Amino acid sequence: MALNRNSEQPDLSLPDDYKHDHPEEHPTDWGWHGEWGRAARVAGWVVAIILVLMMLPSHYNGQGTLFLGLVAGGLVVALLWDRTRRKNAWRQ
Repeated sequence: MALNRNSEQPDLSLPDDYKHDHPEEHPTDWGWHGEWGRAARVAGWVVAIILVLMMLPSHYNGQGTLFLGLVAGGLVVALLWDRTRRKNAWRQ
């Protein structure tokens, strides 16, 4: 069922009492810049290796192996893309 275009738009703003107690608060004010850094990249590689190791035991059918391989492959592609993005960021 499609949404009605004439319907009222949802209010996604902060509640008034929160705005009153936290005026102009931004995550960068208290040190969060939205990036985990090296720890997330190391954890990503560790998880990818664990997923590949989980493929070694025999499964009842190949479906478990297929999905483990797809998830591990997707994670490796994302990590390599991030590495390339960070390496070439200074050139832009």
